[in-house]
Amino acid sequence: MKKYDELSEKEQHNFEEFLILTFEFSDDELAAIDKQKPMTMELFSSCLAKCTEWGLYKLFERLLDEYPDLTDKYEKVIDDDIKDVILPERTPEEEEESWNRLCERIKNEYGDDLICE
Repeated sequence: MKKYDELSEKEQHNFEEFLILTFEFSDDELAAIDKQKPMTMELFSSCLAKCTEWGLYKLFERLLDEYPDLTDKYEKVIDDDIKDVILPERTPEEEEESWNRLCERIKNEYGDDLICE
């Protein structure tokens, strides 16, 4: 058996994802994800929150695609929660600074291959 540091990056990622699913998701959530039980709105919301918290973006997208009716309800709840939120106006300079920070974060995360224009 390989030690963790002998695994490829992809193998490490898959192992980490397995551990997160095993120890952070409830038995009910896992059963719903695996279609062994019905996916309720409560389970759906909980799974999406955990996907976001733990960076399981592929599973997040899969759930959104597999459950369009629940996705619509989830979106409506979010829309209702933020309908009264007023974002402050930003100057062009603040917008540019924000864009530059985003580009820097992307470069740090994914390398210089991505270009922000």
